[in-house]
Amino acid sequence: MKIFNWNLNEKLNTNDNLILCLGGFESLHLGHNELFKLAKSYKNDNPNSKLAISIFANSIKNNEVIEKKLLQLKVRLYILANLDFDYVFIITPNKEIINISDNKFIEELKKMNIKTIICGQDYRFGFNHQGDISKLKKHFNVHVASEKKVNHSKISTHLIKELISEGNINYANELLLEKYALIIKADKFIFHLPENIIKIKSGIYVVNAIIKDIEYHGLCLISKYSNDNKLYLFDITTIPSKHQEIYTEFLGAIRYIDAKQNDNINDEDLKIAKKYLESI
Repeated sequence: MKIFNWNLNEKLNTNDNLILCLGGFESLHLGHNELFKLAKSYKNDNPNSKLAISIFANSIKNNEVIEKKLLQLKVRLYILANLDFDYVFIITPNKEIINISDNKFIEELKKMNIKTIICGQDYRFGFNHQGDISKLKKHFNVHVASEKKVNHSKISTHLIKELISEGNINYANELLLEKYALIIKADKFIFHLPENIIKIKSGIYVVNAIIKDIEYHGLCLISKYSNDNKLYLFDITTIPSKHQEIYTEFLGAIRYIDAKQNDNINDEDLKIAKKYLESI
């Protein structure tokens, strides 16, 4: 998978005919998977084309950059690599990008040798969302994915953000394409949460931790009263370097923390976590 930083103002070195999934993709959920399935289906019919996706490093709302996000950029890139995309174009919002006109955006897409676009039913682009699907269809072969709903409600990043804030990891994981994850660095298994990430509710969670491509299992304390959070891994025999990235998947909640005396991992948490891991 080739990764490019794209400022919407220069032609990148891509000579392939591209099928581009357009969107912000702050998260990657079952609704987005409808786009991806459609894109892969079109690629099967056009094997000389390559799959590409544009993602925003940060979201934009009301012409303002939103710093707090659901998933770290690197987590999203790992997931996209597993989905077999050939190209990822990362757009980092700035004043120029926020103010780009819909016509200018279309011009930049044409420079990229994009032939086919896959998007959702509500996709808009350009300053103040001036551009819409009907305008894209004047310039590209456009396919619109069907909307995915759960319990008669549209699956959205906003919904999943709420679930994470509430600590409802099980339901969030049902909606996400891969389990909710954070990439952390820990000093003797103590770590701070990454900056500009929606905070998961304080509590004790069962986790998988991937270190140097080896998966370990245990639990994680997200503290309510301290910035120091803690990993406890059952099957690791060495302490990772404080510079080592740890890809931490959250599987489920054991309990939430509502009092300072409960802001720790206790023996009962360990028993519950072991039973949980034995059951999956």
